[in-house]
Amino acid sequence: MQINISVHNKIYTDADDLIEDYIPFIVKVISSITHRYVSIENDEEFSIGLSSFYEAICKYDAHKGDFLPFAQLVIRSRLLNYLNSEKKHAILDSLDTEQAINIGQLKVEYLETTLDGVDLVAEEVQVLTTVLQDFKFDLVSLCTEAPKHEKTRTNAIDISEKVSKDQPLVDLMYLKKRLPITRISLKYNITQKILKGSKKFIITVIIIFDKNLRNLKLWIRK
Repeated sequence: MQINISVHNKIYTDADDLIEDYIPFIVKVISSITHRYVSIENDEEFSIGLSSFYEAICKYDAHKGDFLPFAQLVIRSRLLNYLNSEKKHAILDSLDTEQAINIGQLKVEYLETTLDGVDLVAEEVQVLTTVLQDFKFDLVSLCTEAPKHEKTRTNAIDISEKVSKDQPLVDLMYLKKRLPITRISLKYNITQKILKGSKKFIITVIIIFDKNLRNLKLWIRK
């Protein structure tokens, strides 16, 4: 299959070459979910991971973000669905960041079990990932800095929703590639300490509201 996908500054024009080079990546994603050694020859999970990686190649849109995060999401989605249906793996509420893409303790499995449009979820995550690149952070770093306490997170979401409806502030955020902390503090009577403590999370949620990423809105409110 002829393709044109750039991964780590290398252009792939043949799907088989991309798959061959990234078998270790596929195995790593599978292992992060099953927490065990993956046998390439015998494991059904590897077959699912391989077919999911090929599915990601077929559906990938370069305008919506990097390939590997998208491929990782597709593999996780398909494999978790398989494990659930086979009852081979218990999905715990306390999944860590190696098991799911989290936004402040919010899990992608919630979307997969409540929404039919897993592909729409993947597309929205791609949109979010692409926009976050302008702000010089990604979902991985967000996981470590997002509010850990429910009250703090809820407060940050409420602030983000208010700001997302204030177009001049949103435009300024996109222009400066950072949260306009001083202006938000003055306009909404919020201490700068609160804004600075959750700035990456607030930026992310503002983007989700501003871009009207419907599935991720559900994710945030869970």
